[in-house]
Amino acid sequence: MPILKIFTNVPKSQISKDFMGKVIPALVDGVKKEADKFTCIVESDCFLSMDGDPTSPAVSASLESIGHLGPEQNIYITKLLTAVMQKELGVKPGRFLLTFYDLAPYNVAKNGTTIADLEF
Repeated sequence: MPILKIFTNVPKSQISKDFMGKVIPALVDGVKKEADKFTCIVESDCFLSMDGDPTSPAVSASLESIGHLGPEQNIYITKLLTAVMQKELGVKPGRFLLTFYDLAPYNVAKNGTTIADLEF
């Protein structure tokens, strides 16, 4: 149940309707989970200052997943998502911050129970 949360100062009017259609395939490739497992949230028009500059396009994002994250995977995922942010939102690589959280199955719940409980 990976979750990508994107916060950007890019106006909603400048984000294409098919933005999720560009992000999800990158996540599928990077995290190695099926598209229907992902949740992606985009919060546009944020007050966001990066490196002391609140006016240039920027993104602060976090990716949470049960497994499929780690030193090598995170580098690969970062490259994929950086390319999407640059192409789709005009965000330069130095203005894209991504944090990773590898979650334990007992810390994620869906359908009224934890993922750990569903796995047994």
